Amino acid sequence: MSDMTIGKVAQVVGVGVETIRFYERRGLIEQPPRPEGGGYRVYSDETVRRVLFIRRAQELGFSLREIAELLSLRTDHDTDAGEVRRRATDKLQDVDLKIERLQRIRRGLMTLLDRCPGEGPLRCCSIIDALEHDQRLTSDTAKRKENGMQTVRLTITGMHCNGCAEIIRHVLEQQPGVKGCSVSHENGEAKVAIDTGQISGERLAEAVRGAGYSARIVKAAD
Repeated sequence: MSDMTIGKVAQVVGVGVETIRFYERRGLIEQPPRPEGGGYRVYSDETVRRVLFIRRAQELGFSLREIAELLSLRTDHDTDAGEVRRRATDKLQDVDLKIERLQRIRRGLMTLLDRCPGEGPLRCCSIIDALEHDQRLTSDTAKRKENGMQTVRLTITGMHCNGCAEIIRHVLEQQPGVKGCSVSHENGEAKVAIDTGQISGERLAEAVRGAGYSARIVKAAD
């Protein structure tokens, strides 16, 4: 498989020709000289091995700078295997840190989704509110949820149109501790994101009753 053109190398390795040229520009592989009589540059089997090495290292998360260092170690016969192991261990620790960070972000996003009413005008969106007020998508957000953030569902009777729903939405938004809400006269229901340290579900129901409607808290089992 020796004496290959750049296109053949790309085909064998499964990358584009521009990828090979990029590796050449970064000094990861050598560009062979152009034949004196003209024609295509000829690549060796070693180029294929190096490109495969680069691709596999990238899949494991190594940066191009780190890969260049590994390639140098690969061709240095005085290199001890312990040095390669140390670099792999460092990369594993780096991956673990990234996983931990992604898990924190995931928990934060789940918390925001739990607090989001899921419908209604954008001004009631607790996700947008959290982003605009620099609420971090980390364990701090999860702690806020543990400390009292939740979504309360109310079954409301007496609503006959969107105007009624708008009145109830306005009443609910005026209550302290309400972070967002949506009201649907078609479903006869309101979803309200609240800070339970400032207001309770029953207080919400009382506010709706004070506006002339009947309201009942929907329990989890309902």
